[in-house]
Amino acid sequence: MISKSLLKFISTGCIIAPLCAGSIIAQTPSDAVMMEAGEICVGVNYNHSAWDEYWEGDSLRTNENIGTLTTQAVTAGFMLGIMDRVNILAMLPYVATNPSAGVVAGDKGLQDISLFLKVNALEKTVGPGNLKLLASAGIAIPLGSYIAENPFAIGLGCPDGIFRGIVHYDVNNGIYARVDAVYHLRGSSEIVRNYYYTTQGYLTSEIDMPNALDYNATAGYITKNKHIKAEAVLSGLTTFGGFDIRRQDGGFPSNNMEVMRIGINADYYDLFVKGFAVHLYSNYVLDGRNVGKSTMIGGGLSYQFPVWKAKEKTTVETPKEN
Repeated sequence: MISKSLLKFISTGCIIAPLCAGSIIAQTPSDAVMMEAGEICVGVNYNHSAWDEYWEGDSLRTNENIGTLTTQAVTAGFMLGIMDRVNILAMLPYVATNPSAGVVAGDKGLQDISLFLKVNALEKTVGPGNLKLLASAGIAIPLGSYIAENPFAIGLGCPDGIFRGIVHYDVNNGIYARVDAVYHLRGSSEIVRNYYYTTQGYLTSEIDMPNALDYNATAGYITKNKHIKAEAVLSGLTTFGGFDIRRQDGGFPSNNMEVMRIGINADYYDLFVKGFAVHLYSNYVLDGRNVGKSTMIGGGLSYQFPVWKAKEKTTVETPKEN
């Protein structure tokens, strides 16, 4: 039978992880959207991920004790402009996993709460368009009572320091491009036994988790009236260290993981009322190592509104582009 640690990684750890590539609310730590001082955007989204094949090292295989593993997540969050060019974000997902075969039930519950600070560090006209340099930093902390070692666990069970840099360029015809990269500085994960074996034995319940790099390349288009936005995304994740799942053996939290995805996102802003938006997205895993070959679809709603009146600006600024 495939182990709970592998399931934890390939069902939640890198395929639907909201901090990596997918849209969670209308604005995320990885995009170039900022709230003005005194504005807030609140949102909720749902995503559905499923796979019936996974990579054991670099070998793609199936497992009759799992069948098709389905993971569903509902995430609520907000993004608040606390001052010009500085936002705070918070997100909390509820996750449920469900295998279609075998005798082991899935898991469900609150996963990890995330809090970010996001800064628009530079914005200027360059050539025919506008250049933005942004950065975000934050932390994800296990919040729910889930046990990371359980079969089909909903999370990794470790704190994660997340540091991201973003380069965004858009031109006046609505076309834009963006690249971003994030370093995950992970703490240890704890299991319920005091001995485990990877490539050697360890007399401890704490697992030294490998750090990771997550990266995205995005190309998109927004209409002149700023109501409709569509984009394509190529994203990936790789860990620094770890080891492959052994043949016919279970996985482990400190496995080496690699994944490459393609995805599409679509947004409709000011639908029905000003500030209300609908978001749709999907991604598909092209290649990987010790991860599931999943397809994910999702959607969400958001609403943007002022919570306090910002101070009047005394200087004229260049209008911001999406």
